[in-house]
Amino acid sequence: MKLDFSRGAWNTDDITYAYSYRFPGTPQFLQCEDCVENRPDHSNAFGCDWENISILSRKAYTAGTRIETRCAFRDFGAPLITIADRMYDENGTSKYGDYLEIVLYKNGVNIWRMWMDENKIVTWKKMLGVEFPVSEDVIHTLAVEITADGLRVEADDHRLFWRCTDLYETFHLGIDACEGLNRFYSLEITGKQ
Repeated sequence: MKLDFSRGAWNTDDITYAYSYRFPGTPQFLQCEDCVENRPDHSNAFGCDWENISILSRKAYTAGTRIETRCAFRDFGAPLITIADRMYDENGTSKYGDYLEIVLYKNGVNIWRMWMDENKIVTWKKMLGVEFPVSEDVIHTLAVEITADGLRVEADDHRLFWRCTDLYETFHLGIDACEGLNRFYSLEITGKQ
């Protein structure tokens, strides 16, 4: 699957808007000429003044899959790749609760793990942080290969590996706009379903 987020160049045949149980609201991306972006949202109760928006694959994938996005951010923006255990139908809206975030931001890359309890409360823990400067308002390439024993992450010319032996057997993949202005230009997923 390969998407170009330019105006008129993409559709939701293979992807769907999906939302973490962590955040209320179901915003959709603003379409720009060559990308999609999130907007300010001053009603957010989590202290973040920007919309949190996710797009996930409709189909589930397995180890041996790679996801890549071209993205940019400004200020506290943190474009990220999402690996979600499963999706739930909440009155016609796709939601997810157990997932991983591979986050690009101005100080490098973080990997976060999120868990949802029986009351649909999501908690999180930072699993890995690698610091290096990342320029704002520049298009970057963020990619993750999901292997049987962890994640191989590429952020432009930087490479890292996070070992994890309890990854989800199958998972949905996508992107998420988090904490500030985020722009996404493309999304590509190649691998096993």
